[in-house]
Amino acid sequence: MSFGNNMGGFPPQPPPQPAWGAPQPAWGAPQPGPFAGGYRTPAGPGAVDAEETWFEAEVPFAGAPLPPRCACCFGPVEVRRTASATVTVGRTHYTRRMEIPYCRACDAAVKTGSRRGVLHGFLGLGVAALFSLLLSLVWLYAPAAVTFVATPLVALGALLLLSKLWPVAPIARHRGATSGSRDAVWMLPFHVNQNPTRLAGTNESWMRQLGEMHRTVVTPRGRRPTREARYIVVPIVATLLAIPTWFGLHGRVYFDNPTTSPLTFDIDHGLAQVTVPPNGHDDFYLPAGEAVIDVMFEGRAVDRINADIEHFGKHLASPFGRACYATLSTAYGNAVVDGPRRQMAPMGQRWHTLHRVQHVLEAFPSSVSVGRGQRGATRSRFTRVHCVTGAPML
Repeated sequence: MSFGNNMGGFPPQPPPQPAWGAPQPAWGAPQPGPFAGGYRTPAGPGAVDAEETWFEAEVPFAGAPLPPRCACCFGPVEVRRTASATVTVGRTHYTRRMEIPYCRACDAAVKTGSRRGVLHGFLGLGVAALFSLLLSLVWLYAPAAVTFVATPLVALGALLLLSKLWPVAPIARHRGATSGSRDAVWMLPFHVNQNPTRLAGTNESWMRQLGEMHRTVVTPRGRRPTREARYIVVPIVATLLAIPTWFGLHGRVYFDNPTTSPLTFDIDHGLAQVTVPPNGHDDFYLPAGEAVIDVMFEGRAVDRINADIEHFGKHLASPFGRACYATLSTAYGNAVVDGPRRQMAPMGQRWHTLHRVQHVLEAFPSSVSVGRGQRGATRSRFTRVHCVTGAPML
């Protein structure tokens, strides 16, 4: 609930007069003083020098009157900005709001800083997204862990570099402002069943006057944290975007070894290798596109597989093309399998592209999870089977 809550207070101080004999400023020109307009910030440790120091005070309720001065520079009130806090109890959200007085210059500075911060965030996110894309294209076999670790670091580095090359223009300190590009007053978390509301602010004079108005104690809380949300949010979002980007540029390839000897699958002449034990299998993510897979035994190439890897694809590589495979389907709960439960794959194939298959070379799970309102589900798996009976061998 918001109220107009800035009645009463002190009139603005008159601008300082130039010394006798000094040149007079032109009519309408800005007057000298700690900030534009000639109004002076009251002297005190919280007025200018303690830019990041903040203080805490309690008001009796969220719509309580506030000092009729700019909460940032203690100048005349021209606009108001909303300060709010939300507390969640169970599934219910409780929000309190207060209209904080500002002058137009301070309000514009806070808005400019906020917009500049958002722009920095999007630029940092774009740099990180471009980095993850280029890394996957240039270093085709870059491990996923390298991409997922490097991307947030690049995003953070981009933000720090932007903050140095394109800094947010804060309110000049000679204007007496106590907060640069952030709100000078903000609301702290509150107790839902209690009316008192705690406010925090950087202008000590404004906070002291607030305490006098409501006869409450004003407590200094040290230096205001300089951390900004974008330095945390942007690296996290960059990582979340890098994950689907990486998987979208790769396909998952299952390597099956139906023989009684260990085999090594050499991808693109040594760019990657996978060794599979006898009658075993393994999987590896490979970059999408065409690839040549040489099957090695005791250092000699005994077979070659021409692979065509799809984006987000699932594939199976089987040497010699002698093993038999099938897609098996089963139902859970009240679901019914649509079509045959066993579909044999063409014999003699070394490369299989799999669609609508949840499990590869592994048994069906004992149970599955379904969404609300569903009473069953179907699952399919691709596995090695007996060439005569069609019975699963894995």
